[in-house]
Amino acid sequence: MKEATVKKIWIALLSVTVVVVSTQAAALQQADLSLKPAAACKGAGRPAPKMKETVHAETVGAAATTIDLNGDGWCDWIMTLAYPMNTGLPEYGAKEAILLGTDKGARTFGNIEKMRQHWRKQLPAPEGLVMPDGVTRMAPALVAYSSKSKAPYFIGFSNAYPDFMAHADSYAVYQWNTEFDTPQTVSNADYLTVMKFLRKQYCEGRHYSNQDFQHPETSNADHPLEVVVCSPQMADAIKRAERGVTRP
Repeated sequence: MKEATVKKIWIALLSVTVVVVSTQAAALQQADLSLKPAAACKGAGRPAPKMKETVHAETVGAAATTIDLNGDGWCDWIMTLAYPMNTGLPEYGAKEAILLGTDKGARTFGNIEKMRQHWRKQLPAPEGLVMPDGVTRMAPALVAYSSKSKAPYFIGFSNAYPDFMAHADSYAVYQWNTEFDTPQTVSNADYLTVMKFLRKQYCEGRHYSNQDFQHPETSNADHPLEVVVCSPQMADAIKRAERGVTRP
C-alpha cells in the first residue's frame, strides 16, 4: 500500500475518533446535576400580578418560586393546576402554569412569532415544544440544575396530576428552549440521566409504603413528586425508556 494512501486512512480514522470523543464528552452525566442552583435567582416570593392568566387560574398574589426555569436570573411562578376531571371544570393552559419573572414583574412565555414563521414556511419545528395554550396540569415541579447550562431540567407537566399514579410515563423531563421561549422535552438519554439522578437524591435510604405511593400529596404535600419518582410505576417507566419505548 502506498504511503500517501496509508496517511489518508489514518487521517480518516483520526477524524472519526475525534467526533466520537466529542459526542461522548457532550453527553449529560449525573455528576453534572445538582438539586441546588449555582446562584440564587432574583425576585423569589414576589406576588403574581393581576393579569388574564392569573385571574383565570385564580392565582393572583401567588408567590414566585425560588426556581429560574429559563435561566435568565429571575425567579419564576410555577402554579399548581389540576386537569379538569369533567367538562364542568375549567381548563388551564400551560401559559397559566408558568409565568416568567422579569425586572418589571411577570410575563407569559412563548415566542409565538418564531413559531408562526416556521408554520408559514412549513419548516419543521423542534419536537416536544410546549404550546402556551395547550391544556395541561402542573404538579409542584422537581428541578435538577446542570453545570452545563443556565436553564435547569424539570418535571411537573403531566396529564396525570392530581391522579399521580395513573400515568407515570406522562412525567416527561423538560428544559427551556430559548429560541422558541418555551419548555421542550429532552432526549431519551437526558430523560434517563435526570430521572435516575432524581431517584438517587430522593429515594435512596427512604422507605415509602404503598399508601404513600397511592397518595403522595398526603405524605409530602409540598413536593409530592419527590414520592412519585420513587414509585414502582416510575421505575417501570424508566425501564421502558431504557428499552427505547416512546412515552405517551
